[in-house]
Amino acid sequence: MTSENGIVQHTLTVYHDLSMATKATLAISIALILYRLLFRHESTRRKELPAWGPIEMGLVMYLLDRARNGIVYRIYSAIRRYGGSFYGISSANQTLIGYEDVDRLFSSRMNHALSIEWHGYGLFLRFFGFPDTPTLKKKVESTFKPWHAPIERVFNNDTGATAAFERGNLPKMVSEFVSFSQEKEKMKRWELRAGIKVLKQGEAVEANLCALIMDFGACFTIPPIFGHDLLDRNPHLIEDIWKFDHVVPLLFINMPTWVPFKVMKEGIQARKRLLDGVEAFSRRVTQFQRGEAIDDGADMSDVSDVVLERNTALERNEWSYQERAASELLVLFASNTNTQPVLFWLILYIYSTPGLANTLRHESAPFITLSDSHNRKSITAIDTSGLSRECQLLKSIILETLRLAFGAVSTRFVKRPITVQDGNHTHKLYPGTFLSVPHSFSQRDPSLYTDPGKFVPDRFLETDPSSGRLVAKYGKLRPWGAGASMCRGRLFAEKELMAIGAALVMLWDISPAGGGEWKVPAMVGGPGPVKPKEEVRVVIQRRVFDGVSSSE
Repeated sequence: MTSENGIVQHTLTVYHDLSMATKATLAISIALILYRLLFRHESTRRKELPAWGPIEMGLVMYLLDRARNGIVYRIYSAIRRYGGSFYGISSANQTLIGYEDVDRLFSSRMNHALSIEWHGYGLFLRFFGFPDTPTLKKKVESTFKPWHAPIERVFNNDTGATAAFERGNLPKMVSEFVSFSQEKEKMKRWELRAGIKVLKQGEAVEANLCALIMDFGACFTIPPIFGHDLLDRNPHLIEDIWKFDHVVPLLFINMPTWVPFKVMKEGIQARKRLLDGVEAFSRRVTQFQRGEAIDDGADMSDVSDVVLERNTALERNEWSYQERAASELLVLFASNTNTQPVLFWLILYIYSTPGLANTLRHESAPFITLSDSHNRKSITAIDTSGLSRECQLLKSIILETLRLAFGAVSTRFVKRPITVQDGNHTHKLYPGTFLSVPHSFSQRDPSLYTDPGKFVPDRFLETDPSSGRLVAKYGKLRPWGAGASMCRGRLFAEKELMAIGAALVMLWDISPAGGGEWKVPAMVGGPGPVKPKEEVRVVIQRRVFDGVSSSE
């Protein structure tokens, strides 16, 4: 044993022998020291979620998820500012756990006192390292509504979401899900990180399911919004999104980018490549809108109205191209980092649950049109409206996957004094307070969901009293947040999960590599989407129809 290891071992031994009260005091002291070191430069004058807010929220969820008679819980309860469902030591940040009236509190009726607009400026400063200047602050605040209006109009109504969805050409993509090749030149973009190994030419491959599904989802989602130019010109774009995603939680708590962590170094390098790529893209979009010659002769004709309208608003408010890159990277980031991990868990749950894939094939068959070819089946059309209307088991499975694998956090900023009734408690909240609701906590509550850690496909099916049909209902589940400002892309995300899930199951068989039973990996991360602790290695084959493989 080296001297360094000996010191570490001795320290751990001493710590183990301490009383619980001493351990708790030591932990709180260390937390305060780290706070002063990491967050001492944070301005208290900005409408910005305190950097220590997410840390405190995690601590609250940890304490409440265990027996509530421990010394740490008792110390925290004694020093928290409010009682009831409001948890937080400081008036600047409160985590709401078990508050029954979140939808009303966060509704548009409360806009006179609570605001959602706080986050745009804070995200720019934390995620992209922009300096805090009055000019940038004014730009963000004045552009907030025209910034989001195109997204709400296109992706938050059924007609717009359906039109955007159909531009993705999902039938062709699913039919070519794997190329049965290990040569990069012949592989699809989404196969490149999946560790593809051909087992039998034209019939079976082995692959990493998480990497394959997440990249497939990204390749489907990006072109309907940004067109093909952005993805085609940036070969590392998708991988860089995931690398940047790894450091976003660290940036959110204002951790310095110079910390000697490999994940931080790689994430910041990925951020630079992403910003450079999106900045060049924004220049091409502007050239296209002005009717000017476009750099490199790029074809920008398939860029969506969302991007065009946002770019017009940004130019009108004199955003630099560097600033526009950060703005559009937020859209690129949000449209992929939330949905694609959930898509992976959805596919894994469907195939790993005995008999579920065949049941879904029967339910969705009327809404997925297959080619008449006897030697190779492919999908020619997907009726997304029919899937959404009739495939209630699939809907329930998606809701159950969201319950287990995604936890939204709803946040509001108190801009005017407000009094909130919380059971027997009355809370007087003052301007400058942030309210956060981590929905994932209730999603694992055994009083709401029997056996909450288990995947139950039909958990959200209820009998409709008027029709007698089984229908999938959200109930108390809030995967898209609460109140007036729920996820703006939720309708598009729902269509993506439903259509990709049904289409892949219709055409492909997926089984564990090496045979045997499925092993669903542990989940890491959250709030937000959780990731698998380890990759899931699978064998992918074309489905056999009536005794004949679709690849023959």
